[in-house]
Amino acid sequence: MSDQNFLAQFIEEPIYLIKEDQVATTEDAVAESPVDTSEPPKTEEKKPEPTPIQTEVPEPLVAKEPEPVYVKPLPTAGDNLKHCIVLVDSDEELLEEPLKELLYKIIGAVKRKPEDVLLTNCRNAGKDQIEALLANNNHKHILAFGTDVLTELSSVQAYEIHKPKYVAMLKADSLTEIASNVDKKKALWKALQEMFL
Repeated sequence: MSDQNFLAQFIEEPIYLIKEDQVATTEDAVAESPVDTSEPPKTEEKKPEPTPIQTEVPEPLVAKEPEPVYVKPLPTAGDNLKHCIVLVDSDEELLEEPLKELLYKIIGAVKRKPEDVLLTNCRNAGKDQIEALLANNNHKHILAFGTDVLTELSSVQAYEIHKPKYVAMLKADSLTEIASNVDKKKALWKALQEMFL
């Protein structure tokens, strides 16, 4: 067994040889060089830092208010003091003067004045205009003279009171027809008495 093999049996740590100007034998190197018996310095393993997970938080859902819908108002007259809407179909802006006088006599017979009703010309009125008119004006009674703008009255006979929910509705012929026909005047008077008195 050689000298070098002998050292390998006893020394388990690594042996370092330092070369000098002259070649040293293994025994000389072992005797001259200090053997480091301390543990090698521990290198701290760097753990990779956790990568922050970027999660986008969705913006909370907010109910957006609907865009306001602007509806062209229908021409009206009166203050609706007794919650009665009168719908007419006229070529004029509101109603021809002779027919307006007739209408005010008719509503006067059931103890209503011009300021007690809301007279509305529904010529060429759209559904949204009628809905806006009814939604914006408190009403208990609706009189429709010669107009079919209310779908609730489309299947109702003329001079027959229709009462869905809390509103009494009456469909009648146009004021022009009523002015020239005695039977229609009587049918209207009878229906108005039932509706208002």
